[in-house]
Parts: sequence; C-alpha cells; structure tokens
Amino acid sequence: MTTTRWLGLGITLLAPALWLPATAMADTLEAIQERDSVRCGVNAAQPGFSSLDDNDQYRGLDTDVCRAIAAAALGDASKVNFVPLDSVERFAALQSGEVDVLSRTTTWTSSRDTTLGMNFTGVSYYDGQAFMVASDLGVQSAKELDGAAVCTQSGTTSELNLSDYFRINNMTYDAVVFDSPEQSIAGFEAGRCDVLSSDASQLYARRIQLADPNMAVVLPEIISKEPLGPAVRPRR
Repeated sequence: MTTTRWLGLGITLLAPALWLPATAMADTLEAIQERDSVRCGVNAAQPGFSSLDDNDQYRGLDTDVCRAIAAAALGDASKVNFVPLDSVERFAALQSGEVDVLSRTTTWTSSRDTTLGMNFTGVSYYDGQAFMVASDLGVQSAKELDGAAVCTQSGTTSELNLSDYFRINNMTYDAVVFDSPEQSIAGFEAGRCDVLSSDASQLYARRIQLADPNMAVVLPEIISKEPLGPAVRPRR
C-alpha cells in the first residue's frame, strides 16, 4: 500500500475518535507525537491479522491498521512498536497506557464502550463465531454438539456466545478455557476438547497451522456477529 493510501486509511480510523466531545483522543495523539511512535497492541500470532513473517516482521490486517495510524499521526507508516497481547491482558494494557491503540481482533460491544471506558474508532472487519471439530467425530452441524467439551478463550465474547447458543438450543457443554489462541488450538490438537469455538476467521487461520489440517473441519453455523475494530483510551 502506498503512503498516500496509508494516510487516508489512518485518517479514516482516527477521525471518529479525534472528533469525540472534548477531543477524547487528544492526550493519546499528543503522546504519540511526542514519542514519535505508535505503541500498538496486537495478536502474537494470528495469520491474516497479526503474525510474524520469515523476517520477524508483523504482517496482517490489524498490523496494517497500526501502520495506517502511524502514517496519519506521524507521516511515517514504519513508526510503530508492536506489543503482542493475549485476550486477557489486552484491555488492561490499553487502560494503563502500555499501548496507545489496541488493534487485536477485538469485538466492538456496548459494554466495552461503557464499563471498560474504551473508544472504538470504527469497524475494520466483520466476523462471526463458529465451531471447529475433529473430523473423525463425523459431526456435520453445531446442533449435534450436545455434551461436547468446547475449547475457547477467556476474556472474549466467545464465552458468552457459547453459553447463549447452547442454552437456546437446550444443549449442554463443558467449557475448557484458555488465555490465548495458541493455548486453545494446542488444547484442541491434544484432544483436551472435542470442539474449538472462536471467530470463523481465526478458526480457518488456526486450521491451516495444524500438523494435519485434514484432522479438523469448520462447521457451517455462524452464531454471532462480531464487528472487529481498533480501540483507544478516552481522554483522562
């Protein structure tokens, strides 16, 4: 992407926050410009969104958003310090100022806008929660998962969505909860659960990383709407 396009994308992402009442992002923008770099919280390893390439450079949609913000705020898309965060620590890192921006496959919800005091600046990707199962189970639909052990991540909307989905469909499940995508896929591959549930994009990305991708299949049901986007702290 050219510098001009980086700048355009960065301005688009920053504009909603910059024009909030009392210039909500002013403190963050001033800190970025004074430091001459953007500290951006990202996923450690999620192909397509944020992962290291063969040259140990972060690549993916979420990291490109970080570069776009750097281009808009500093005129240089390379002035980004990427901070890998798991799903549990990401919000605390933003609230404490460890990072300026959180661009880490994070769902924009009303509760995160209010109780967590975060300002989402726009939607970068529309996703939805799905299920991945071991192929040898012969399962064709999520409606066949009654009594299954389900791996998922703590501190995510996936936990609540799972509870709602199984309750509405009069099914039971055993939750096996991990702190990171890496831990959850390792648990699934090791047989600690029958099912892995997360955003569909994440499941497809994780499936291709399995030692044998054919050992798993993503079921067709999408049980939620997940508007993913970058977030910043409000003005203190």
